[in-house]
Amino acid sequence: MISNKNIPYYIIAFILFIVLKVGYRYATVEDLDFLLNPTHKIISLVTGLQSTYAHDSGYYYEQLNIVIDKSCAGYNFWLLSFLMFIFLLLKHTTTNFQKINVLWISIIGAYLLTIGVNSARIFTSISIQRQDISILQIDPSITHQAIGISTNLTFLVLTYLLIERVLTHKKSDAKLT
Repeated sequence: MISNKNIPYYIIAFILFIVLKVGYRYATVEDLDFLLNPTHKIISLVTGLQSTYAHDSGYYYEQLNIVIDKSCAGYNFWLLSFLMFIFLLLKHTTTNFQKINVLWISIIGAYLLTIGVNSARIFTSISIQRQDISILQIDPSITHQAIGISTNLTFLVLTYLLIERVLTHKKSDAKLT
């Protein structure tokens, strides 16, 4: 149930969401480097491979012949995660101070989640790309999209369930004392 006291905060979150969503249309690789750079660093760490950065395209891994570019930034996932965090956290806040802090917590939490999920998604794609699945005759772009959709959806649902459970237990524990 949506509390009337939370409606201004939901409106602020939706306005911010719309502004950021429209801004993505005009964003360049450099504008999205706040998502791409940490992701590329994690991928380089777990694969042991180095990339070359090109201002107009992103992080190129020559050994894999892949580019981590604007479409790999996870920007839409970040925005969806942000909204999810806002809706979850506002339900469990009572004071205006807490509600204002929910905005910052949601942005940072969604950012950290996005970096982790993005890295897992790209690493999974790389691992599958390294396998010889050519006998299945599946278009690699379809495999790439399927991995992206399933990874993002799985992590969104699991994160939602985890946060909801933690907040619900915290609230029920507070009622017991």
